[in-house]
Amino acid sequence: MKLRSISTALVVSSLLLGTSGCKDFYDVNVDPIHPIKADLQQLLPVTQTAASTYLGFSIAGIGQATSALMGQLSNGRGIGTYQQNGDSFGNQWGGLYSDMLANNEQIITQGTTEQRLSYVGIAQIQKAYVISQMVDMFGDIPYSEALKGAANLAPRYDKDADIYNGNPGLGIQSLFSLIDDGIANLDKGKGVIVRNDLIYEGDLAKWARLGRTLKLKLYVQIRKTRADGFRPEISALLANPSNLMSSAPNNDFEFKYGTSSTPANRNIGFLADYVDVGRENSIGRYLYLLMRYGNGVRVPSSNLRSPDPRISYYFFNQQPAATAAASTATYDFQDPARPAFITIRQGSTGPASNGISSNTRTLPGLYPVGGRWDDGRGGNANTTFGRGSVAQRLLPFFNLKFLEAEAQLVVLNDRMAARTALEAAIDASFAKVNAIALAEGTSTPATPSSPPSQTPINPLVPPPVLGVIPPLVIEAYRNAVLARFDAAAQPLQIIMEEKYVSSFGMGPDIYTDWRRTGFPIITVPDNANIGSNAGLVEDGDADTRGAGLFPRRLFYSQGSLTANPNPAAPKRQLTESDANYRIFWDR
Repeated sequence: MKLRSISTALVVSSLLLGTSGCKDFYDVNVDPIHPIKADLQQLLPVTQTAASTYLGFSIAGIGQATSALMGQLSNGRGIGTYQQNGDSFGNQWGGLYSDMLANNEQIITQGTTEQRLSYVGIAQIQKAYVISQMVDMFGDIPYSEALKGAANLAPRYDKDADIYNGNPGLGIQSLFSLIDDGIANLDKGKGVIVRNDLIYEGDLAKWARLGRTLKLKLYVQIRKTRADGFRPEISALLANPSNLMSSAPNNDFEFKYGTSSTPANRNIGFLADYVDVGRENSIGRYLYLLMRYGNGVRVPSSNLRSPDPRISYYFFNQQPAATAAASTATYDFQDPARPAFITIRQGSTGPASNGISSNTRTLPGLYPVGGRWDDGRGGNANTTFGRGSVAQRLLPFFNLKFLEAEAQLVVLNDRMAARTALEAAIDASFAKVNAIALAEGTSTPATPSSPPSQTPINPLVPPPVLGVIPPLVIEAYRNAVLARFDAAAQPLQIIMEEKYVSSFGMGPDIYTDWRRTGFPIITVPDNANIGSNAGLVEDGDADTRGAGLFPRRLFYSQGSLTANPNPAAPKRQLTESDANYRIFWDR
């Protein structure tokens, strides 16, 4: 798709090459009412590309920074040690407003005028998703008065709770009402063919199911803000599973990439770590240790449980599996039992903290970015090590089942129903890994796909060819998780840990989940980073340091604060000492 390729190429060229700064504040006021008229089928893919890019798992997106906060990645950027400034998210802020929301608002405005209501419905659901993610990251944001062009050059920052729940007195439509309007317009727009829809290829039924699934997600996220936990609303949604996202192929809410390099059409995270030989990321030690040992804090004296069978699909070791253990002075962190795994510790000040070569570190692999599946052979990653075609996941089916498990457990108080949903979530997560493996294997002659096998595998000894994770292996893993759930004094922790692992590459949601549940209990470099926060533990390393308290929100674009004279706009970045520092659902 030409528009997607151009948009992605522009983002990569402007961000991956290291330009910094933020887009102008008035991007929130790009006039959607008096623009040069564009065809809706040209605008729609631009909005979808922008949403994926600026929320996604790359240097261009919020997903990389939040994944670093949550211990899934380790990189040298400030947010990895809890340093933020007014430029940290300026590109993402400006890109979401100008590239995504402004074009999306044009679809709503023009589509309403032209009575092309199928486009309007899609745009309204997209708007609800992006606005909810921005509220989850930043709190109060321009919403009801934004994107009005010359009619309002200084939009109010609406309160985060008002954006979710609505405030008729201030003219603020709730996200739930916006989604309902979108679903209604999808129904009214039946018969109008939607072209260039890069998500669902114009399937309006899938968009409607996504809308209802998004409502469930938002109700679960704000469950602590109302005494009944939004039980009636959640019960009604779960009572009709056929109205929600299904497990059928191509039902996940995700942005699909291609394989071409000219024009640029591959996963941006793949470009950053495989095409760019300087590499952008290292793997977060916490995520690796949790999957490898069942304990994300440090290497235990003996395994707490069997290694996660998805390890070879998640991470690619550039060092061969047969590599002898190197001196601890050579690498900042190397698993003594699996020395091919090499990374840098979060906030490291150790003697080897700057000595990890881009050609030896472990990289995000096949599952998150379409990189190399780890077959044990190693090799210096380059553009041929994978196809980069794996989609940016935004709201997959397995996420729905984890949301259901949480809701059944803590809102509906049905532990057995929660267990059933957790079981389905695990199966759906493995099915996603296997679908990616099958697509990669059947497309790459050098690593042909192998049929499902009932033979147990050792996750630490990669098989010679890329294939699916066998059913017996999945069953053993699932049974072990369910046994821990059954025995757990805090079963929610088991649900959230599994969701955390399954959601590698979906940083914003796991950051939101951690803030509102306190799980998983992640590591920080030292006790000075913890403060009054629950859900954090010191990593036990003497030579790791963080720059301050673990942040519970992201900084605004400084330009948006400086240029807006509206009294209802913040004048500075909020800090831990501010009464309204936490997002309204963060309790």
